Amino acid sequence: MHNKINRRIRRCSLSLACVLLCLCTGCQTIKPTMQGEYIRPGLSQDWHSVFEESQQSIAKGMTEEKIPGLSIALVDREGLIWTAGFGHTDYDLKTPVTPDTIFSIQSMSKTFTATLVMLAVQGGLVDLDTPITEYLPDFKVKSRFEENPQEKMTLRHLLSHTAGFVHEAPVGNNYERKFPSFEAHIQSISDTWLKFPVGAKYSYSNLGIDLAAYIIQITSGRSFAEYMKAKLLDPLDMPNSSVDIEFIRQHPNRAIGHTPHIERETLEMPMIGAGGVYTSARELARFVQFHLNWGKVNGHSVLNKKLIESMSTSSPGLCIGVHPHHSVSAERYPSVDVNDTNSCQLAHGGGGFGFLTSMSWYPEYGMGLLILTNSINHNLQWEALKRLTDEIMVKKLIERKYENPAWKTIIVENKYRSEYKKPDSDTFTRYKKEWKKYTGTYKYITDMNLYTYARIALALGYPELQVKVYKENGFLEVDGDRLDEHLPGVFFTDDGNCLDFSGPSPLWKGMRIKKK
Repeated sequence: MHNKINRRIRRCSLSLACVLLCLCTGCQTIKPTMQGEYIRPGLSQDWHSVFEESQQSIAKGMTEEKIPGLSIALVDREGLIWTAGFGHTDYDLKTPVTPDTIFSIQSMSKTFTATLVMLAVQGGLVDLDTPITEYLPDFKVKSRFEENPQEKMTLRHLLSHTAGFVHEAPVGNNYERKFPSFEAHIQSISDTWLKFPVGAKYSYSNLGIDLAAYIIQITSGRSFAEYMKAKLLDPLDMPNSSVDIEFIRQHPNRAIGHTPHIERETLEMPMIGAGGVYTSARELARFVQFHLNWGKVNGHSVLNKKLIESMSTSSPGLCIGVHPHHSVSAERYPSVDVNDTNSCQLAHGGGGFGFLTSMSWYPEYGMGLLILTNSINHNLQWEALKRLTDEIMVKKLIERKYENPAWKTIIVENKYRSEYKKPDSDTFTRYKKEWKKYTGTYKYITDMNLYTYARIALALGYPELQVKVYKENGFLEVDGDRLDEHLPGVFFTDDGNCLDFSGPSPLWKGMRIKKK
């Protein structure tokens, strides 16, 4: 019965949110123009035709989706092939977007953080397989599977999303955006419960990446922003790119993020390592070119080839073959070229705080693409990227020139098998009368009002606005998932999510909730 009610609530909430979304953007007409286009001299007419088609489809998509600004770049091992800006940095239509406009790239920052960790490994600052307690002796996290799980965690686990963390932290997350400091955000991770045993299963999480960034900060004795600038951004000639919030705030050519019904998006980002980077299409193209060249810049090695290869080859226990996944912050799956099933695509996307972004590169073809947008609730960043890639592949404008033996091995061997098996929910603890105090409707603790949060939730695809805890068929359930009691007031679903009533504020999936 509760499931039927929940479905009705979801339908009503979605219908209302759709009306709100239409009211928000319906009066805003987007007619994007292109600025700052660069095309590599000497390209064939076929190339120019592809670019013209992309320009038209991007402009059409921006108008339909009411996207104020977009920047795109196509790069190979030699450098830029094509780049352009479309539209404006804000709905006020005053400042045009160019290839030099900086955007928040959100979760694509994870690839930057992973690359920076590899540079720190190269410099002897950290080791991928040393327990993180060597760097953070006071760090702790809760687990029902093992004592002191933090003593088993390594940077490799953090970067490959196999440490077992939930996605969000109690302090500083996509719901509760105001946060005292990055340090407070990191400290709050200790209040969460792991979903799985360390190293047992892949589970995408902001927390592992942020923890890796914090380790770099502690071991280097410098802020994460300073270390990234010195070791990664400066060597790659990326002077306008940064995670330094004051640098970003003062930048004269910065895109403004747009979320439906939000007058001005939050600039500060609690997840610095997982989502804090701002960069431009032109400079992000240099980052992709750096990866295409296996760590070289202008022929000189910045990052050892074996280390950069390890970002796109199998980590121990993390090989999912042809399925989309991250391997030290790079997603891999077969090329869009249906006639070439042995090549790979390394990719990452980002979304939130008013931005949607994507980047991907093909090592065997020596080609990479990226798109940055300053609005959400659309999929143009991936659609335009795929369309451009398809056209290039179909017209054979770029040939397969390079080999990647490690990728072939991964496809053939498909080593990865999860060590974690879901428990049988029929064996879960039967409902106890003292649990009645836990039943009821909860909402996430957020610094936004319900109306504002509803709009963001719709645009970003966030979960239910409310969390319902109730008795069903002799068990305690949360939003349709049966709960098992681990400790008094601490419950788990069969997929590892924790509902924790043992602290000052209840936590669901690591985030604070309160009873309505």
